[in-house]
Parts: sequence; C-alpha cells; structure tokens
Amino acid sequence: SQVANILRKHDVTYIRTQLFKPRTRPESFQGLGVEGLQVLAKLRETYSVEELKFVAEVCSEEQLAAIADDVQVIQIGARNMQNFELLKVIGKYLKKQDFVLLKRGFANTLEEWLASAEYLQRFGVPKNKIVLCERGSRTLTSPTGVHLDFIAALVAKQSGYQVIIDPSHGTKKREFVLPLATAAIAMDFDGVMIECHPEPAKSVSDAAQAISLEEAEQFLLARHSSN
Repeated sequence: SQVANILRKHDVTYIRTQLFKPRTRPESFQGLGVEGLQVLAKLRETYSVEELKFVAEVCSEEQLAAIADDVQVIQIGARNMQNFELLKVIGKYLKKQDFVLLKRGFANTLEEWLASAEYLQRFGVPKNKIVLCERGSRTLTSPTGVHLDFIAALVAKQSGYQVIIDPSHGTKKREFVLPLATAAIAMDFDGVMIECHPEPAKSVSDAAQAISLEEAEQFLLARHSSN
C-alpha cells in the first residue's frame, strides 16, 4: 500500500504485482501466487481500476487463467519470451486488459523479440495492445554483468510497437537505475519500469537493484517539475 499511495500521489497508474515470479534458484521467493490476489482485493477497497492498474507476470496458461480477471496488464517475462505455447494462448484470455507486456529475453536478439511479438498478434493480441520491454542482456563487458540495449529498443520502437525500459534489471545496481531511467525518458520511450521497496535491503527479490520509496518519489517529483 505504501508504493500504491506514492504512485497515486503523483498520478502514476500502473503498479507491478508479481504474483508469480520465476527464479533461477528453487529456494528463492517465487511470489505470493493466487493468495496474492487477496492483497490486490485489499487495494481495490481504496483504489478503483481507473486509479490503479495491476501488472502481473504469468508463466503458464494455468496462472493466466487464475488472474486474468484481476489484472490490467499481462506480463510475459524474459524467461518466457520464447514460450511459444504460452504466447499462443494469451489472446484467448485477453478481456479488458490494457496491454500485454513482452520483455526481451536476456540472451535474445532483436529479431527473436519481434518474432515473439508476432506470435502474440497472430494469436489474437492487437498490435496496439503489445508493449515491448527492454531489460538488458547478459554480457562479460559490463561490470554489472548486464547491458541495457537502447539501440535495440529504438529499433523495436521503429517497428511500430510501444516500448518501455526496465533500468532495474538493466543495471542490477540501484545507483545506476535512475540515471538510466532519466536517459530512457529523454529518448522518448513510452515508459520505464522501476523496482522500489520501503526497505530495499530487506527485499526478498532483487534487493541490490531496488530503490527506496524516497528516491522513487524524488524521481517522480523531478519528472513533474521538468514537464
């Protein structure tokens, strides 16, 4: 609720709600699952769909069926970008959703990313409802082990898709997140996805890249003052 309150204070509508979160290690936090829908229902007591919209990742058709009625953006994460059987069924569950968010895999080419978007279109998702998200690629040259590819994202945008940038996964370190978010906004992308937490060091997922709520609010204030 703390994050939701700050977002609404600054007229930000979309909040990522990771009910299902695929992780590299099986012992890592995997999300709240369908039990997390109770948290979303609690937020709905305060905020309407017009005021606050939920973004949630799905990894299977079963997960998609479980949350399709409750979220406004369906996210296909980097690990599932080429889960073609999942891509084929997204359109079947698309109801009143605003968008389907498709992240680029961390080892996938631009051509493969766009091909996955074509799968979504071929099986029922209108192009204007597809948002591509650049989240960085694995690399040996960056000191953080990840390279945020603005060029790939710019070319994807030239293909007619809406494109947003994820500088949290794209940098892996919180001190780089907001500078890269500022750069993304300056390049006129359609948005940014930023991880924040009331106590970043205590986050059960990706603690090193989460910024504080205070930092998030200062960033939003700066964006408003510059517009």
